[in-house]
Amino acid sequence: MDQLYAERFDSSRSSEHRPFISVAIPTFRRPEMVRRAIESVLQQEHADWEMVISDDEGPEGVTWSILSEHARSDPRIRVIENHRGRGQVENTNNAMLACRGDWIKVLHDDDWLTPGSLATFAELARTYPTAAFMTSTSHLVQDSGIKYRRGRQIYLYSGQQCLTDLYLAGKTRLLGIVPSTLLINGKVIRSGCLMRNYKSISWGVDQLFFLDLACQGDMVAIDDGLVFYDTTNHASITALGSFPQIDQETVELKHLAWSLLEDKRGLPDPETMVRALRVARLRTRILQQPLSATIRDALQILRPSVLKAANLAIRAWARAPGAIATLPGIAHCTDFL
Repeated sequence: MDQLYAERFDSSRSSEHRPFISVAIPTFRRPEMVRRAIESVLQQEHADWEMVISDDEGPEGVTWSILSEHARSDPRIRVIENHRGRGQVENTNNAMLACRGDWIKVLHDDDWLTPGSLATFAELARTYPTAAFMTSTSHLVQDSGIKYRRGRQIYLYSGQQCLTDLYLAGKTRLLGIVPSTLLINGKVIRSGCLMRNYKSISWGVDQLFFLDLACQGDMVAIDDGLVFYDTTNHASITALGSFPQIDQETVELKHLAWSLLEDKRGLPDPETMVRALRVARLRTRILQQPLSATIRDALQILRPSVLKAANLAIRAWARAPGAIATLPGIAHCTDFL
């Protein structure tokens, strides 16, 4: 019955109202976490939305009945099974491709929206309708508690400015963009810009998607926490990546970003950027990797080229495009914790 319900809803969707924002939630075996994500959308003051939840396990899984219950209680919610192929990439694509909205708000099942989040995104989407995508800062949910991140400034990057900043790990690194912070122009997704696999990249598929989005046009960056990003100790692609794997994928991503840059003057080459990033990552790795690896990474700071790359990254943090607006006051709370 649940499967028939989902298919019947899907078959009639073309004649229904096109929502301004579609919330795309890919999920897999996280019933309590996805319930929290769903509730955070239901409690938004902005009501012109639909929610598309793509279940990577399907009707036989424990989550399906929970999702179907929500779909029966609110016609704006649709539950679909992922038939594209298992995993984060195809499950996220499956959710996004089923969305009808003018804009698509990605929300991973372990994250959730802050109160007023969709209203803020909607207001900015109407102000900058030709932007390819938007992103915000997130509040970091850690095992030790929540690290709130607020800034209230709004920045506009051209596609090339965004690619350069991503390459240098500049302001975009400080924002800490992750898929759950993205609001994507529906035209970009429907034109074929989807998450993809590239070479041996698995840990860095999110960063790869950001590069692809930057090739589509302008980015609006919101320096304020509009999403709770769950970094607590639970299984995820990011958590499963080993340091050597992460470093190798970073090399591949830097080479790809390098190939997309139109103006490379004064920029360090990809290998130098990776050395600089290893130095920057030392603080979080120092007790989690062999001493020899820590010494190797620390010695990179003696290279003049690495120092130059680090200085360029710091300057990129400080020289983001001038703020184009300031967010009005937004109520922040922890009702969903």
